[in-house]
Amino acid sequence: MFKKKPTIKTLSPLRSSDRRKIADQIIKGYQISIPTTAPVEESNNNNEEGAATKETAPNLTTIRNALLPENSLSARFTTTAGPDLREVQGTVYAGSHPEFGGEERILWFKIEHGPGADGRIYPTVYSLWHNPRILPLLHTPSFVMGKLFGGADLMTPGLANRPPFPNRAIKGAAVAVATLDSPTVPVFVGVCEIDVSALGEVHGTKGHAVRGLHWEGDELWSWSSSSRPGQPSPEYLEGWGEDIKDVEDAVEEMTLKEEQAEAPAHVENAQPDTEQDPVEPEAEPTVKKIDDAFVKAFVYSLYQLKKDNPNTPNHGLTLPVQPSAVISRLVTPYLPIYSSQQAQYYQIKKTSWKNVKKFIKYLDKERLVKSKDRNGQETVVIDVDFNDHRIEQFVPYRLPTKNIVENSGKAVSGKQKGAEETGTDPSVGQVLTVQVLYRPTSKLTPTLFPALNATDTKNYYKYSDISNHLDEYLSSQDPPLVSESNRRIIKLDPFLANTVYTSSSSEDKASLSRGEVTRDSLLKRIISDSSLLSPYHAILKQGQTISDVKPKSGHAPKISVVIERRASNKTATKISGIEYFGIIPTLLAEDLQKKCASSTSVAQATGAVKGMMEIMVQGDQRKAVEMALEKRGVKGQWIDVVDKTKKKK
Repeated sequence: MFKKKPTIKTLSPLRSSDRRKIADQIIKGYQISIPTTAPVEESNNNNEEGAATKETAPNLTTIRNALLPENSLSARFTTTAGPDLREVQGTVYAGSHPEFGGEERILWFKIEHGPGADGRIYPTVYSLWHNPRILPLLHTPSFVMGKLFGGADLMTPGLANRPPFPNRAIKGAAVAVATLDSPTVPVFVGVCEIDVSALGEVHGTKGHAVRGLHWEGDELWSWSSSSRPGQPSPEYLEGWGEDIKDVEDAVEEMTLKEEQAEAPAHVENAQPDTEQDPVEPEAEPTVKKIDDAFVKAFVYSLYQLKKDNPNTPNHGLTLPVQPSAVISRLVTPYLPIYSSQQAQYYQIKKTSWKNVKKFIKYLDKERLVKSKDRNGQETVVIDVDFNDHRIEQFVPYRLPTKNIVENSGKAVSGKQKGAEETGTDPSVGQVLTVQVLYRPTSKLTPTLFPALNATDTKNYYKYSDISNHLDEYLSSQDPPLVSESNRRIIKLDPFLANTVYTSSSSEDKASLSRGEVTRDSLLKRIISDSSLLSPYHAILKQGQTISDVKPKSGHAPKISVVIERRASNKTATKISGIEYFGIIPTLLAEDLQKKCASSTSVAQATGAVKGMMEIMVQGDQRKAVEMALEKRGVKGQWIDVVDKTKKKK
């Protein structure tokens, strides 16, 4: 529904009484239990009832604040939905949770007029990440989730976990959907079109199961009071992972079916391949070994922070640390995972603690950290002992490559893996050429260009080639189209008039009325119209030609360098898009760390396809970044620098 950016009016603060009333409406609507036996307090309690609910008030207040924080804001919004673009109106509620770094995000929305209007208050993914289990959770494979992110509804065959489904997933109920790769992280919100809880089987069934309303990546997710991009989903969330056994079974079942489908039909007749040595599977580590690896990884992260930021308060660690950040930032990057097979063993659910909360409690018991239970739902790290003897005496070990520890479980290519392990950067000294290409559409073939196969490399033309083909056409026409008095003037024939100048713009109408145009404007008009020439590009290394690579559609990419202010008014430089130019993010991050004498990190780029990474360097390091990229063959015109620290005039 929010694939198109909604028009949101000016946000205004919610009165305390209205905020309590809305929070109570959410508690009642989603049947959120209060951790006492007392009834839910009404927002308009009189003095006599106040004494009866005195014991309940602190618990109720905590849950209210978790659902709708203090100083929350509200605003009216309008957008369009459906193929007929029918108008939708409603209200959004914005607020800030600690894990958002104090940044306001849209937490809830209500559709009041238009398609799907029911007056119900729906949570966004930000509320789901902060408030586990307020919606029943369904699951679907990652490739199906990609379709949902494009605006599609979840069909019944796309339900991944087998029955029984959650009891609350009845027709008309709001539900959350997660992928099998991250089963504890909901990234899609919708409404059940059928009674999912009553389904006995999904294979062979048809029809819509969940109508989509909101998802990670849509315009509600992207909205921010500071115009910053949306917050990426965490790798793991505590509280949603208590009922994922069926999901794990579903993953194993799907994997087994894939292996059976890939196996030959007559195994008994298959001959063994004597040319390849059999690959022995790695033995699964013991629970104690996995526990030790998690603790060592956490200690390694603190050791590295202390080493990189000796004079910074808390050595650059922002407190408090949320449970998801403990795993994604302080444990996973330092686990001894050197293959995609090992990645399946070193997971929090394989430890003796089973979840992040118990792991943090263990670290607290070991006096490495101090923890605190917040909102009665999660445990956060509020302090770290950087002077612990285990950190002081820690001996570093070889770290795995960043790609292996990603949730996708895909190992890096042999070439990249070898480069990262040896420390040599193959991109240093490379010579690059960005070639802008165009492929003619059927409107210009075969009149201006020969009709060739779409995959034929000769069907891609440079700017100069298009100019030459246009000149050949103009000079071959009889009567001549080129003016005898001024060769820059071209007369429009029926083909040019009916093919090129077909839009309703004032420029096209003026050209048709005159019956002639300049040759340069004609060439520019053809090149700028994607319905005539589809834009393509190719990034060539030294010695390569167009025939050596497959041109990619769209305009040539640029490397994005963004300077922005983060928490505590600190400046940071973010670099993304370097993979297009054959640059390995981890190696560039290591180079920048040495040159800038500053800490760096590599993480999944926000809003980008999985596998596209983003480097963050502390401080304004644009000059160092440009020099490092120039050393790797990237010219200045291929870099887009945005400074968000400048005050708007």
